[in-house]
Order: sequence, then C-alpha cells, then structure tokens
Amino acid sequence: MLNRLLTNPLFLFGLVAIIYLLAIPVDVMEVDSAQYFSMTNEMLHRGNWLEFTDRNKPYLDKPPFIFWISGLFFSVFGSSEFAFKLPSILFSILGWYATYRLAALFYNKQTARLAALMLATSQGYFHFNNDIRTDTYLTNSVITAVWMLAEFLYGNRKAYWWMAGFAFIGIGMLAKGPMALVAPAAALGTHLLLKGEWKNIFRWPWIAGLGISLIVLSPMLYGLYTQFDAQPNTLVNGRTGVSGIRFFFWEQSFGRITGENVWKNDTGPFFFVHNMAWSFLPWSVLLVAALIKLIGGLRNLQTLRSSRSEWISLGGFILPFLALSLSKYKLPHYIYVTFPFAAIFTAAYFVALVESEAERLKSTLITIQLIVLLACWAFGGLIFVYFFPLENPLLMLVGVLGLLGYLFFGFRRKIPFDSRFLLASLCSSLSINILLATHFYPSILHYQSSAHAGRYALENGIPLNRLYVFDCNGRALDVYTGHVQQEANIEHLKAALLSGEPAYVYTQREGKAKLEEAGFKVESVFKSPHYAVTLLTMNFGNPKTRAGVLNEGYVLKLK
Repeated sequence: MLNRLLTNPLFLFGLVAIIYLLAIPVDVMEVDSAQYFSMTNEMLHRGNWLEFTDRNKPYLDKPPFIFWISGLFFSVFGSSEFAFKLPSILFSILGWYATYRLAALFYNKQTARLAALMLATSQGYFHFNNDIRTDTYLTNSVITAVWMLAEFLYGNRKAYWWMAGFAFIGIGMLAKGPMALVAPAAALGTHLLLKGEWKNIFRWPWIAGLGISLIVLSPMLYGLYTQFDAQPNTLVNGRTGVSGIRFFFWEQSFGRITGENVWKNDTGPFFFVHNMAWSFLPWSVLLVAALIKLIGGLRNLQTLRSSRSEWISLGGFILPFLALSLSKYKLPHYIYVTFPFAAIFTAAYFVALVESEAERLKSTLITIQLIVLLACWAFGGLIFVYFFPLENPLLMLVGVLGLLGYLFFGFRRKIPFDSRFLLASLCSSLSINILLATHFYPSILHYQSSAHAGRYALENGIPLNRLYVFDCNGRALDVYTGHVQQEANIEHLKAALLSGEPAYVYTQREGKAKLEEAGFKVESVFKSPHYAVTLLTMNFGNPKTRAGVLNEGYVLKLK
C-alpha cells in the first residue's frame, strides 16, 4: 500500500497546498505578522528598501527578507492578505521539493516522497503558512541550501550547485540571521565527520562560498551600517551607540545564549521538547521512535559509517535543537528550522520498519498513534462542537468524513500496518486543518478588535492622520487602514486637540480609563471584544469563561 500511496502523490500535495491557500483570506494576526505587513507598507511608502522603520521609529530586529519579498508581491498584487501570504506558501513548496531531492540522494523515491509529505502535513507547516513568520523563509532556505550543497558533493558535482547553495544560505540569513549558516554547517558537518570524509571537510569551496553569501547579504549590511553604525546617536530599543552589523551577526542570535540580548522569557531547557510534540503532529510518535533508534546506533562508529547512508538529517536536527534550547528567549516557531531534517530521518525509519518483520514494534506504534490521533479528535471535537460550534453543513461533512477515515483505516486489522498508520494520520490531519483554516481561525479573529477598528475607520471616513494608537499595540489597525498610525501619549493627544479639531484614538479598556482620568471628553464611536489571538488559553476557548478574559477595543473620539 505504501508503494501505491506514494507512486503518484500529486493529489496529496495538491490537497495540502489548497489547505494552505484556504487560510489566505483570514485576517493577519498580531503581533508579528501584522507588524511585518504594516512595516512592508511603510517601506513602500518611504521608498527606502535598505533602512527600516516601524511606525516611523528606527527598527533593528528581524533581517529584511520578509519585507523585501512582501514588498515585491505588494507591488504586483497590491497590499493584501493574498500578496502577504502567497510568497510564504511558495517558499514552503520549495521546501517540500528540496526535502524530496535531498532524501532522494540517499534513499529511494518512496522514502523521499514520504519525507516531503510528512514535512508538508506537519502542524508547524500548516501554522506558519497562516500566521506568517520569518521562520518560514529561514526553514525553507536552509533545507534548499543543504540539498544543493549535498548535490554538489554527491550528485553531479557541478559548480552551480555550490554557488546556489551558498546563495540560499545568504537568503536564509537575510530571513533570520546566522542560524541559516549554523544549521547547514551542523547538518553537513555531522555527516562528513561521522562518515570520516576528511577530504570533503577541508575544501576551499566552503570558505569561498562564504563570499557568495556575503554578496547576497551586502545590501542589508550596507543599510545596517548607514542607519545605525554611521549614526551612533540613533536611539533604538532604548539604547544609543548600537552597531547594526554586530547586532545582526552576534547579538540577535548568539546574544540570546550569552544573555546580551534584551529579550528573555521564562522558558526552560525542555521548552522545545513539548512544542515539538504538538507541532510535528501527526508524525511525532514516529519521530521519537526514529530518534531512539538513531541515537542508539551512535555507539559503534565503524558500524554506523558503513550501515547508514546519511547523517545530514540527524545533524541538522539535533545540533540546532540543542543550540536553540540554550537560548534565554524561546518561542514555539523557532524550532521549525529542524522540521525538514526530522521529516527525512523519520520517513527513512518508517519505510525500513514497514519492510522489517518487527511485528510487535509495529503493533505498539500503531496503538500509540491511534491513541494520539484520538486525543487530537477529542480536542478537535471540543473546539468545533463546544468552543466554536460548526454551523456550515459542508464543513460538518468534512469533519465527519475525516473522523470516519480515521476509524475505518485505523481500526481495521486486515489493512497493512503502513496503510493503517499513514491513512488514519492523513485523514485526521488534513480534515482537522481544513476546519482550522476555514472555521477556527476566522472565529478567533472575531476577537482581534484592531483589525475591525481599521476597517471601521476606513468605511466611516475617519481622517487617518488624526487617528492615534494609545496604550496598546494595535498593529492590525495599520494593516487594515493601510496607513502608518501614530503612537501617542497623553501629552501628544493634548497637543493634537489644540487645533480645535477632534482626534480619534484606538485603545483598549485600560487606555480608555486612563484617558478619562486625564480629563479628556471621550465618545466611543466603535467598540469590539478583544483578545490576543496568538496567546490562546482554555479560558478563552470555553464560552462560559470567555467573557472573563476578554478585553475591549475602542475607537474613541476625543474633544
């Protein structure tokens, strides 16, 4: 069955791509996605693609690739969710292909296709193609670079693979910094060391290739120098004398390990362990089993050199995973850069297991997988029946068919192990993600008041140069007004009212109270429930407790 499923997988990959596309009309989420969207508009408005501002303040955080590629698509398709999310989806498809090609260098086509399918259907890939992050571009640039450099080493050895590989390292660094160099070095370095390929380790193309990456980076480095290094009095993140180039190469990445970076949160060293458990679904069980087998095989160096065709995937997973776990600031999507490598060694493990006679192990794994999938369906039922009940009959049908597919393929013992495992998993993952894209995300974004306030301001002719943001973030306001909104404090608002014309403020409950306490005459012209939708909790999901955790977003007219 595995052969038949993967002989012509275009239908499955096409279906996954369609599910990604289903999330395009969904509002852009705060904070990061909305900030990147609004900063792209700001970049286009200023006409400066090398020096970046965020609400007219100097910006030094993420590298510029997400702004550049979004700006390119905005220029062609206009400023919209479609133009913002489409390049992310296209890069993800490139990542699927690169994963397939890299795996095909060392395994059969069946394994390579399964690796690409596991990557495409992982929950993390569904997630970061809706809530757009710089990690989308980093992850897919890294796996593309590793594939091309492996092609240079083990494929047709043409120089253009070497050049393209280092160019993609440069693109990855433009997307999210030095991790785009560290991850390929970890992947290929681990492989060469464990295989004992000393001649391939000490080769001049590796040093020369860094020059190609620097050429790709040069526009960004020039912009960082002119905006920050050449202007040491520029105030950025509460500091002056900040070197933009040093920030990029050291502080933003390695500084999170040393503590030099100002960003810190209370995550422990095992933060990414439990995040990997949900974000690599529905393949997490196989991932754990594959890791146990691979790490166990490291005991005998001579055996592993001859018995395993590649160690790129293990090195590309383990070393970045450990490095990221040392960071003093972690967010779940940081670990996504390891997903393509995880997909390759997990797929290789599964194909070998299918061909083996380890029936007891197969029985154990399918039992665990069905329990995990049952838990996913139970949680999905909680979401779609109780938290945000489905009302669309077509979507109800999708959910019912997915559940029936899980039951039919998962619990029929006559069906071969590989069919039971793959089809029960795919039926569950694909149907649940259709419902997430078309129902769940629109439902929670009903509570992102800043987006609705932006639409209200446009539709009701509120002068955007008299609309301010007070005591909150409200990035989606900029997205849906298409205008860079000014952040204001009490003194700014008082000065704005000296002209005698009313001013308008987007704020939330606490901000409204502060304005009233400051003596402003406040008229609420728009009000909407508000919640930080990227920080979901059970209290928000539960209709009985939701009101207790909701904030309120307002557009206030000040006199």
